[in-house]
Amino acid sequence: MIALVLLAAVAAAAAQNDPLPRQPAPRREQFRVIYEWNAIDFDWESSQDRLAYLNASKYIPQNVLVSGINYYGENLFLTMPRMLDGVPATLATIPVTPVDTAPKLRPFPSWEQNEKGNCEALQFVQNIEIDKNGIMWILDNGRVGTLTQSPDPKCSPSLVLIDLKSGKNEMERIPFSEDVVNPKTTYLNDIVVDNRDGDYAYITDNSAVDPGIIVFRRSDKTSWKVRDTPSMSSVGEASTFRLNGTTVNLPVNIDGIALGPQFRTEDGRVDRKVYYCPLSSFHLYAINASVLRNESLGQIGDGALRPYVQDLGTKASQTDGMKMDSAGLLFYGLIGNSTIAEWNSAVDFREGQRTIARDINYIQWVDRFTFDNKGNVYVVINRLYNFVKNLVSLNEVNYRILKSHTGSKSYVFGEDLEEVKKQPNTATLPAVTSSLLLLTIAHLLA
Repeated sequence: MIALVLLAAVAAAAAQNDPLPRQPAPRREQFRVIYEWNAIDFDWESSQDRLAYLNASKYIPQNVLVSGINYYGENLFLTMPRMLDGVPATLATIPVTPVDTAPKLRPFPSWEQNEKGNCEALQFVQNIEIDKNGIMWILDNGRVGTLTQSPDPKCSPSLVLIDLKSGKNEMERIPFSEDVVNPKTTYLNDIVVDNRDGDYAYITDNSAVDPGIIVFRRSDKTSWKVRDTPSMSSVGEASTFRLNGTTVNLPVNIDGIALGPQFRTEDGRVDRKVYYCPLSSFHLYAINASVLRNESLGQIGDGALRPYVQDLGTKASQTDGMKMDSAGLLFYGLIGNSTIAEWNSAVDFREGQRTIARDINYIQWVDRFTFDNKGNVYVVINRLYNFVKNLVSLNEVNYRILKSHTGSKSYVFGEDLEEVKKQPNTATLPAVTSSLLLLTIAHLLA
């Protein structure tokens, strides 16, 4: 294992005049490397298969980028989007308990279900989510070669569901309609799942021409897209990234997304905050999930969300992936600062941000986060700035997974609240009764 000397997190201050005893804060650990690779290799069915893929340029090691990460059971699930040619599998697993510092990836659900060009198989997976019921939600863009001169939109952009609890790993593919998702321009980037009311998913589409949030309702497999140009578009001053002597211009629209804990509104209803940001922006935005669920706002078009969007404030640098835990603590990267940060969403964003790790050698482009069931958080570091400029060297470590014990668990296991119907105010009933009694007596004496 490779220990990192990183900044430790500072625990939040205890609330004043709290009448109940406080639980001790969970023991925090510094982030450390548990896995690292110069290049990603796979658990091939035979050495002959590996050689055949290499000879046919169906496997080009420097073109395989690790992007997304998620946890279930004894496995970490990793995504490898097919932005370039030579990516033999786009979704795979490794053990959550390290047995090797650079394990080979096992395609998931199988080699066959990762076959490029087969529209029944997975084509381009940027990210996945696993909900509290053990359902894996997979974003399959369908279009491959997004960083090549001729991207191929052969297959429909789809949401793919797998019930991991059953162990059968059967895929249910739900294509998005073209009036919601344009197969030639969409880029399904990240997803959060809301297991209320029959399950909803909120998905960022950082399309260069039509960015927005896609809302999917599982109960009837219906989806719609909502847009807000000011908060979902890249801005020029945040489009340049400088890391370790490399400069890259990436004007990327809405990217990261996170889902907050349930809360009760003033009228007793239950709602949640959805947090998001463009990659090329310094701002963090929020909107209530109830607004996104309003299908009519998708029909109105751009501008319909404007009255409901909250600009929470600015960050010190740009953010790619982010994830919230069940208590409302947001973990996110600050790319230009080589930093992992956190924010307690119960505190004003402009004041509550904290650096929990910084290292210019090991934290080079923070991508996605996940939590296991033992209070650990994991993060993918993938040096994306080198990948997009075709500067990947197989003589250097390009991909790392860091781990820290924080006592956190995923937002999908947050507390479920029930709606409260407002009762009539009974505080004034005695006064009203007394007044009526006095009026009755006065009437009798008149």
